Amino acid sequence: MSLNPALKFRDFIQVLKNEGDLVEIDTEVDSNLEVGAITRKAYENKLAAPLFNNLKQDPGNVDPKNLFRILGCPGGLRGFGNDHARIALHLGLDSQTPMKEIIDFLVANRNPKKFIPPVLVPNEKSPHKKHHLTHEQIDLTKLPVPLLHHGDGGKFIQTYGMWVLQTPDKSWTNWSIARGMVHDSKSITGLVINPQHVKQVSDAWVAAGKGDKIPFALCFGVPPAAILVSSMPIPDGATEAEYIGGLCNQAVPVVKCETNDLEVPADCEMVFEGYLDRDTLVNEGPFGEMHGYCFPQDHHTQPLYRVNHISYRDEAIMPISNPGLCTDETHTLIGGLVSAETKYLISQHPVLSKIVEDVFTPYEAQALWLAVKINIQELIKLQTNAKELLNLVGDFLFKSKECYKVCLILHEVILVGDDIDIFDFKQLIWAYTTRHTPVQDQVYFDDVKPFPLAPFISQGPLIKTRQGGKCVTSCIFPKQFTDPDFKFVTCNFNGYSEEVKNKVSQNWEKYYK
Repeated sequence: MSLNPALKFRDFIQVLKNEGDLVEIDTEVDSNLEVGAITRKAYENKLAAPLFNNLKQDPGNVDPKNLFRILGCPGGLRGFGNDHARIALHLGLDSQTPMKEIIDFLVANRNPKKFIPPVLVPNEKSPHKKHHLTHEQIDLTKLPVPLLHHGDGGKFIQTYGMWVLQTPDKSWTNWSIARGMVHDSKSITGLVINPQHVKQVSDAWVAAGKGDKIPFALCFGVPPAAILVSSMPIPDGATEAEYIGGLCNQAVPVVKCETNDLEVPADCEMVFEGYLDRDTLVNEGPFGEMHGYCFPQDHHTQPLYRVNHISYRDEAIMPISNPGLCTDETHTLIGGLVSAETKYLISQHPVLSKIVEDVFTPYEAQALWLAVKINIQELIKLQTNAKELLNLVGDFLFKSKECYKVCLILHEVILVGDDIDIFDFKQLIWAYTTRHTPVQDQVYFDDVKPFPLAPFISQGPLIKTRQGGKCVTSCIFPKQFTDPDFKFVTCNFNGYSEEVKNKVSQNWEKYYK
């Protein structure tokens, strides 16, 4: 049988195994920091994704055989071949598809030719319907939930699962990712903040006077395409299930929950059901986030997800993301998806669409930068200058209604010429350090909202005002705006003529025997 890694989580794991990108760890591993340390080492060295088959168990775990194993680094970079292979597989693409082509695929399919609604299937078609725990049997504190970082405020059970919520009138069913921490034996607390869709959907219940009992499902081991799309900045009100169907050209099978009317992917490892209580607030966090820091004093007052039912399959697997120093899923997914959506929005702009070739959020900048590759010959035709271009770009990406939410995480946009490969950070940082004059070649935007999780915001004075901290930088020489004959030679391999480069490349094995 052919494997379908985009829509079947176990097929995704099997493809990783087939391609030598999975290591099964049968030695007993402690979920208290040891799992986190192993996954961080795997991320930072581009090692195979670890599957922890033998987690140290609490004697109170009601079903240690099946609850649960852990898969780490599901969206991390691969250390051989195409480094973005796992992201390509999330979309059902060939594992050798590079990031530029992944972005272009997402742009091309931003509006699928048709949205294919999910198809409801019988419970027996769903592996997670095999085992059930009732409210009385549930004790989240006895499960091998990982403590991922030193300094985390608790054990975060939800880092790569998917929340399912629906508005009271059932007009919008939202699938999304947001972190969740075990609060006590039967409840989880997590961020419910703007502009997240979880907040928007739950606001509708609050407006209806039912903010203390909002039905939810939390799904683990969902179709990889679902976890990716649930991270995408698709329009408010859009239904992820239909979007995924269109993207994969195949309806997503779904099943009914046991205790509410929500529908969840049939292909799941585990599903937690219950209700979100917006009226009860507790301390959440801190948590080591995507920028590589954990500030022990930082916690938030957030609502409770009360769990009253768990269903799960044999030997269930919980995928996790352990955010931190690049590169992990918070960079490959969030950064990559922001790149794709920003590229699409720029393609709709009457001026920028003529000069922008590519955009990318470089991982080494922890997804705080957006690199923009400019076609220099087309730039000259605009008869503009650096200041005008910087203001045009910043006003559109930071201030416009279309881009505000998409670009919220970005704090610096860097414009470079078309001789720079923006997917190669070594080239990008070289252009950044040598082609712009600090302050003079930058325009600052002090009247826009910053990303509150950026460390220099959360730990600085701007956290009080929630204004500013963003800029656009031109790494394009002034003469490049006006002089088509302006040329310079780069002192690197790429700076040689094509004839010399081809000769050297063809004879390389002769030189280096």
